[in-house]
Amino acid sequence: MQHTASVALLLLAIQGCAATDPPADVTVQFDPKTDLISLHYDHAPDKDDGHSAAADRSLLQALFGPQWLPEHVAPVSGAYGLNAETFNSDSDAVMDAAWNDAGGWLAAHDDREKAIEQLTKRWSKTLEAGGDVWVKEGGQSDITAAVVERIQRALPAVDTLARIHVVQHSDWNENQTTPAALAYAKMATHYIRIRDANAYLNLKGGDAAFEQAARAHPQFGDAWKAAFAYYAPSERLDFSDTGELLHIVGLKELGIDEFRKRFLTEPAVR
Repeated sequence: MQHTASVALLLLAIQGCAATDPPADVTVQFDPKTDLISLHYDHAPDKDDGHSAAADRSLLQALFGPQWLPEHVAPVSGAYGLNAETFNSDSDAVMDAAWNDAGGWLAAHDDREKAIEQLTKRWSKTLEAGGDVWVKEGGQSDITAAVVERIQRALPAVDTLARIHVVQHSDWNENQTTPAALAYAKMATHYIRIRDANAYLNLKGGDAAFEQAARAHPQFGDAWKAAFAYYAPSERLDFSDTGELLHIVGLKELGIDEFRKRFLTEPAVR
């Protein structure tokens, strides 16, 4: 059954892409008025997704305000592939702290089919209204592929190659994706591969100034405290997956100190 589904995914991708070549070197900008950001966390097995969840909330609220979040952000946990058995359920506490008061989050580990169904509805609503979907692929592309497949079936007029943008920074994430799902995501979406953000958002031993600012922040402190309880910053400060979100919103490669100064120094309420 799994082999049949994989073949079906590949055939659908080929059919959906037959009339349109994938965009090459396309410059597309995120539009906060119309677009949706789908934040994907695998939480399997590394704990860096916990820091990334707090960083993503800090960045997005600082840029766009708290009222913007429920309509334009779709966080999902358990966006894993071949690494499914390594999911860390302790990450739920971080997701609660980061997203419960901003529209909530989807628990794909608890009910994968329900999460895929809800993501399909969210993405479809945005696409039908004329907006684009941006995927911060902090995990594997299995869920992304499943959602895109449903959208191609339900909304055949939507050019997913031009309207769904998937940003990935990690070789490991790609290698842990079911091969058919990765091939499908690359063929059926605007798949963007950026430099590994561990180069600038990962610091062994942590950063005392960053930790102090994050814990003390009047809006984001609770999310960061939960993230640090989950993954001690004295061991490592790592929100490398947020490099994908920085790319989506056009900020490119901000380092840890630059991130602190921009998003954790001043109150973010707008």
